[in-house]
Amino acid sequence: MSRRTLIILGVVALIVTGGYYGYSNYSAGQPEATTEPVAVEDLQSVIWASGEIVPARWATLSTPLGGQVVALSVAEGDSVQAGDELMRLDDADLRSGARRAEAALSVAQAQLAQLQATVRPLEIAVAEDNVQAANAAVSGAQAQVTQAEASLAGALAGVAQAEAARNRLLAGPSAAQKTSALAQVKQAESALRLAQSEYDKIAWANEIDLTPQAIALERATLNFQVAQAAYQTLLDGAAAEDIAVAGAALEGANAAVAQAQAAVLSAEAGVAQAEAAVTAAEHQRDFVAEGAVRAEYIAVAQAAVQQADVNLAVAREALGKAVISAPFAGTVGLIHVRQGEQTLPGQPLIVVGDLSVLRIETTDLRETDVSRLRVGQTVDLTFDALPNMLVKGHIAHIAIQAGSGQGGTNYATRIDFDDEIPPALRWGMTAFVNITVEE
Repeated sequence: MSRRTLIILGVVALIVTGGYYGYSNYSAGQPEATTEPVAVEDLQSVIWASGEIVPARWATLSTPLGGQVVALSVAEGDSVQAGDELMRLDDADLRSGARRAEAALSVAQAQLAQLQATVRPLEIAVAEDNVQAANAAVSGAQAQVTQAEASLAGALAGVAQAEAARNRLLAGPSAAQKTSALAQVKQAESALRLAQSEYDKIAWANEIDLTPQAIALERATLNFQVAQAAYQTLLDGAAAEDIAVAGAALEGANAAVAQAQAAVLSAEAGVAQAEAAVTAAEHQRDFVAEGAVRAEYIAVAQAAVQQADVNLAVAREALGKAVISAPFAGTVGLIHVRQGEQTLPGQPLIVVGDLSVLRIETTDLRETDVSRLRVGQTVDLTFDALPNMLVKGHIAHIAIQAGSGQGGTNYATRIDFDDEIPPALRWGMTAFVNITVEE
């Protein structure tokens, strides 16, 4: 080992020894470390949840009927009173049905009155006329079925046509179309070269732009550009908006099919009703012809009157459902349809809310936190719309049953305001709920 190496090892040893004694002296002067845990703030003492500002009373209005919106009497933000008309659907068919039900009731009442009155010779002729009229009504109802079935066939053909048109757009151009378009480009290009050659032969001439060769060259150039553009458009395929229009057309065709199917069912029901009227008229004719009316016949006629009365009530109720009215006083929130649009049964149409009382409904309170809450508990409320404002409230209701929400199982709660509600808050705004609980 060299002298230089020995010197380096000695220096290293002195440094290590000095560091050890220095650390020992420093440790001896320090207090002994404690093993007791340091208290930290328990972050679980505050429960956070988010929610939405909603009126204490609100409703999304719809109707079990489908049809075209023929009148829209309100706009978003309008104040309405209970019973105010908001919207009206096309009720021409319903009015016709109500009139038919009224006529059927009148017939049933007249037939009952005939049974209860003394039979006269003229009544036999009247009863026979009623039978013939009822048979004519059956023929008319059957004709309506035939017409409705024809409309349904047309609607189904419309669906097939719309679906084929959409599929053609989605499939893009065929190989034959591409080949034809490319051939047109090449043909136009050949014509352009020929026109250019003829033009070059007289390019030295004065006022060349007025020559037939110049005009032919310009025409050939435009034809070539048009052929190129058509070929490129074919390669690019259908535009997204064209596909969307085709999809909308298909949806409209399907809606027409549904409407036509409903018309067929209605027409078939009309046939059944007309045939029942024929049977009743025949019975009435036979009863009159017998010259005597038994008590059970009168009972049947009375039941027919009651049934006709029920049918009229049902028809009037259906007619009333074509009008959407405000169920309570409030403000119109959202309107989901426009005048002239076709609606479906049960489709949301108008949202109405009573904005005089607002509250907050939470959407993401976890099941692990709900057991630590109680009704009446004070909460702190903040809002995205008012970032520098803190409002006090309290828990007014805790759901008895869980629902599926963000991230898993959640329990909905309702928060009522304790402080005055800031005027800037609106229906649908996001609220943040901080709830301090005792551990």
